[in-house]
Amino acid sequence: MYIIILPNKKIRTVLTKTRAFVLKEIKFRDTSTICTLYTRDFGRLSVILKGSRNPKSKLSGLFSTGNLLEVVLYKGNNRNLHLVSEARIIRSPMTAEPDMERFSAIYRIIETIRNTTGNEEKNIHLFDALALTIESLCCTCQNTDAVVAWFLLRLISNMGFEPSIEHCVMTGSRIMAILEERPDSSLYLVYDPGGVALQPPAIHSRQAWQPLPVPVYLLMHTLANTDILSVNDLDVLPEESQQLCDILQNYCSMHSDSQPPVKNRKIISQIRSKGI
Repeated sequence: MYIIILPNKKIRTVLTKTRAFVLKEIKFRDTSTICTLYTRDFGRLSVILKGSRNPKSKLSGLFSTGNLLEVVLYKGNNRNLHLVSEARIIRSPMTAEPDMERFSAIYRIIETIRNTTGNEEKNIHLFDALALTIESLCCTCQNTDAVVAWFLLRLISNMGFEPSIEHCVMTGSRIMAILEERPDSSLYLVYDPGGVALQPPAIHSRQAWQPLPVPVYLLMHTLANTDILSVNDLDVLPEESQQLCDILQNYCSMHSDSQPPVKNRKIISQIRSKGI
């Protein structure tokens, strides 16, 4: 890391190297690009790639959404936009053999990170979970929705609003013990206080909770206690993992400042169902 003091003493620029996922890219002026990155050392950042759309630029073609890069950038304090100096690709999941299911899963994860993380909120554990998830999706993956659900559980935990899964958030009863006695029990995921409940809260608004089918709860419980490398070994029904993804996405959106783009998720689901 190098620290550069510019003539204006109020501005300090640090030349630093970090790993980063590309969350978004937009064209800027004639040849440049502005990107949103999720970095391991600084959290979410906005950067400018000067001249990157010139085919001769050393940054050309590197900053595609979903790519994992090693970047060297000039990071200035009191700045909303930082300058990228160098970059190299570590992993490019979108350039592998076309797979709409994998692409839609990665897009969903990237979009969720972009909508739920704050600017320059460093979270190494979340970055590492994201890296493991993308790597798993790029390898042989039997159930992409189960992998996405695994990630969403880690996202929720690392963002500080992990739901109570083991015990009823309303009564404190151990849920697995109740299910052993009454397998047909009804379960609910309550937003505040966050956790699984054996009965819906007194508040009747459906915005405060959502039904949680027992098989989906059991999958959530399993994924919460499973290593990412073991997810493919689980015998999971696709409809249950997809339902868990939607439930966790809704839970996540209720605890974040911005709502997830539900319309985009519906479009992705339609594309996958039609095999486009």
